[in-house]
Amino acid sequence: MNRVFVPLILAFLVTLCLPVMAKQPVDEVDYVELAALLVRDGEYERAEESIGKVDPAAEGIDLAKYHTVVGLIALERQRPADAAEAFGKAIAAGQDDPLIHLLRAQANFGLERYDAAIEALDAAGDTVLALSGAWLLRAHAYWMTGQRQACMETLSQATERFPGNTSFLRRQVFYLVDAGLYREAGELGREYLQRAEGKAEDYLAIGTALRRSKSYDEALAFLESARLQFPDEGNIAKALAQTWLESGKPLAAAEVLAKQAELEPALFAEAAELFRRAGHHARALQLNARIMDGSRKLKQRVGLLVELGAFDQVTGMENALARVGLLTDEDIRYALAYAYFKASDYVATERHLKALTRPELFRRATELRRLMQDCAAAPWLCS
Repeated sequence: MNRVFVPLILAFLVTLCLPVMAKQPVDEVDYVELAALLVRDGEYERAEESIGKVDPAAEGIDLAKYHTVVGLIALERQRPADAAEAFGKAIAAGQDDPLIHLLRAQANFGLERYDAAIEALDAAGDTVLALSGAWLLRAHAYWMTGQRQACMETLSQATERFPGNTSFLRRQVFYLVDAGLYREAGELGREYLQRAEGKAEDYLAIGTALRRSKSYDEALAFLESARLQFPDEGNIAKALAQTWLESGKPLAAAEVLAKQAELEPALFAEAAELFRRAGHHARALQLNARIMDGSRKLKQRVGLLVELGAFDQVTGMENALARVGLLTDEDIRYALAYAYFKASDYVATERHLKALTRPELFRRATELRRLMQDCAAAPWLCS
């Protein structure tokens, strides 16, 4: 944000500072003028070397220009504290170009001194009204100081002044999202996308805002449109899947995520889980087989097989689970105990139940032991 309009200001201000340089003997180089020229040409490292050769206490030094150049170099080289100090000294030395205040605002913004940035913009007066970056800077400073109404009014005024510039409307959308005003963000977002060629992140932000406001149909329309325009943007696919899920359509969410998993294999586990939740265990197992993380694959597979009642397959996985260290997971231990119970192997069941310490699982283990006793007394009840 604070670098939106640096190049324009640098070129303009340095040009104002520079008179036409007269030819001088080599031993009479004016290093302030040279540094200013280098700044104008984007040669900041050389400019800093040049200005470093100047003694500001020497007679005849144009201190207003000297401190202005020092500030410009510091601002460009990401030293906002040095820049703010230099611009202050330039003003004290007589620098009267209003744009010096805009530069001072940028420096204070970089220091997160937002009140000082607003004060500097006020000092710049009407000169900066023609610069769109100054409006964005003021709006964000208002936002960061909690002056949200002033921020929105500033952006609205900027939109009127620069009707072809949709960045102000876009910024309003993101501020509304930041404030949690999702429905308002969605409404303004639609207006923005009608006027501008939205980026993938715009569709994502607006679609997410609509989802959070539970406007699922509108959110899905936004995100489906975005996926067609930006097929390689994985975050859009993930947001679309999340929206389908929250709208009560886990199967649609699973299909979207499964397709994205072909590009991002790390998503196979999540896609398999969504198919499980949708009741499509066969698809879930197919995707589970493609998970690269062996531990995660086996843990998820145990859960799927237990739900399917394939207890013999679960008990057959014990050695594989031990190899990847999953027998330290008490949920896995209980799943194995239950599978052995269903297979009527009560010795193996007890072996796994004895390893359980979590209160919830300990209570479930107690109930499973009671059932084993009942089955031992009346085997026909458990057949």
